[in-house]
Amino acid sequence: MRWASEPEGRPPATLPDIARWYEERIGRELGPSPWHEVTAEDVRRFADATHDWQWIHLDEERAASGPYGVPVAHGFYTLALVPHLTSTLLDLRWTALGLNYRVDRVRFHTPVPVGSRVRALAHIKSVRTRPRDFLEAVLAVSVMVEGESRPACTVDHARLYQAAPDARLPEDGPVEAPPDPRPEPVP
Repeated sequence: MRWASEPEGRPPATLPDIARWYEERIGRELGPSPWHEVTAEDVRRFADATHDWQWIHLDEERAASGPYGVPVAHGFYTLALVPHLTSTLLDLRWTALGLNYRVDRVRFHTPVPVGSRVRALAHIKSVRTRPRDFLEAVLAVSVMVEGESRPACTVDHARLYQAAPDARLPEDGPVEAPPDPRPEPVP
């Protein structure tokens, strides 16, 4: 499908074309992403999914006398938000498939209080083509808590992408968040 900004008759972009487009943007700041609220309900669901029910995340009364004075999100919950938080920083309409491939240099610098808002800043750290027609893109990501100067989490996040048959070169962002793929709940 042709994008509105593309002239008719233009051939699809190849993976090397797309790799060059990203290489030209290495080091360029991406973001910030939209804010995301860290809710008590989401933290509880994460605790249930990971079987990590420590009081510091879930017990408001006990956490009040703990090291942070409030319940804080799990570090891995914060890390798990990275794909969502960075989804608006890159134009990925050219992709047919995207995979989380690797996380490197993960650091948790400051806590994320339950009820706070977080967003991502990032830059493209590296890009390379890989076997089986994949493009590997590594983003250096900082997850920021509203009102804090230090990041809550920093990570180098590698993703693998395959180009759609009708791929076009990406456009500089930010871009709209992808639609929510969850099915409607059955009554």
